[in-house]
Amino acid sequence: MSQADLLGWLTLLAIILITTLIIKKNPITINFLLTALFLRSLFVILDQYFLTLPDSTGDAEIFEEKAFRYSQEYGINVIFKFYSQDSFNISRFISLAYTFFDRSEFMAKMFSVGFGTVSIFFIFRFAQILWGNNIALKSAWFATLFPSFILYSSLILREVYVVFFLTYALINCVCFIDKKTFFSFIKSLFGFLIAALFHGPVILGLFVFLIYLSLQILKQNNYFIRFKKKNVFLIFLLPLILLPFITYLMGYYSIPKIGNITQFLNKQDANTNIIQKIEDKLILKINLATRSSANNDSGAAYPSWTVPKNILELIYLSPIRMAYFLYAPFPWDIKRLKHLIGLLDALFYVYLSLCIIRSWKVLFHDPKTRFLIMILLIYTFVYSFGVGNFGTGIRHRLKFIGILIVIAAPKIVKIKFSNFK
Repeated sequence: MSQADLLGWLTLLAIILITTLIIKKNPITINFLLTALFLRSLFVILDQYFLTLPDSTGDAEIFEEKAFRYSQEYGINVIFKFYSQDSFNISRFISLAYTFFDRSEFMAKMFSVGFGTVSIFFIFRFAQILWGNNIALKSAWFATLFPSFILYSSLILREVYVVFFLTYALINCVCFIDKKTFFSFIKSLFGFLIAALFHGPVILGLFVFLIYLSLQILKQNNYFIRFKKKNVFLIFLLPLILLPFITYLMGYYSIPKIGNITQFLNKQDANTNIIQKIEDKLILKINLATRSSANNDSGAAYPSWTVPKNILELIYLSPIRMAYFLYAPFPWDIKRLKHLIGLLDALFYVYLSLCIIRSWKVLFHDPKTRFLIMILLIYTFVYSFGVGNFGTGIRHRLKFIGILIVIAAPKIVKIKFSNFK
């Protein structure tokens, strides 16, 4: 057995230990956590020794190669590069392990298994907080057996890392909305910030959360038209809560894939009004995104008519782009045999959406689930214009699988395994 293989097996052993500790504290999770760990580690072993999994080449190989280069070039100092405006923080994270131990693609894949398995536990806890044990078990089993979640928890890709930290952030958002504990607020900030290191646009969720809190403070204090002296401090708290949003609008930093606000107000276009500048920049980004993956002719690009030509088209095409992001490929988009895999994945999202629609009144009545629906819609809106082909869309929509499953949980059909003791 090579050293690289040994590192992979030792990493699996460490994940088993961590999973065992979680189960010991939460015995009710034993069946779905062991199943989740088994399926994900089995996929890694199959990919490592017997076959090539879908999506295990391309970006996955680039991330692994970059990790090795970072370990050679920076070593432990790579931690000072985590705020670079690029897509390679997953490579930097893996490079730390390469620096301390040795290069091992098997070990890197097992990291995804670990994050994927614990993400299932987070989804369980998320649903447990909102709905109780029975519905939480349904959620956990659905996440455990979700095909694309199993696949991307077995590859060196960013999706499972984002699911892990974003679900953690949203758990604490819900806890803060419910109990107003400061510690939950800090943990939610931490979750959003780390998730954004793996995919920058995820930070928009933090903006939504802070704006939501600000509106709640204003509403609960009559918009400060009339307020008691004890609430005066809230006037000074509001700017602090909104500080990340305000500093972005002032151009102090840039969000990966979205950019800096000053890019929309470029002085070179001084003769163009601000609305026109924003319109031109947005449409250019959407047009560049609407192509097949890696610029090849895979037939996976969204139809050309979904690319807006002006701000009016951008508005009325939004629902169509959002539908394509969540549910593509549609049957009429199937041009290759491999597209059937995407169609199967889309059916799961259709099912979850139907479950959400069936619970709409209950969800809208609760401020916690109302917030989750709002944040899901905003993520879907933003990503629908940043993603232009369903090959990439399958990966990106998985980032929000935790929110989708938890919101849909009450109407998900009961899986009998969840009754096992």
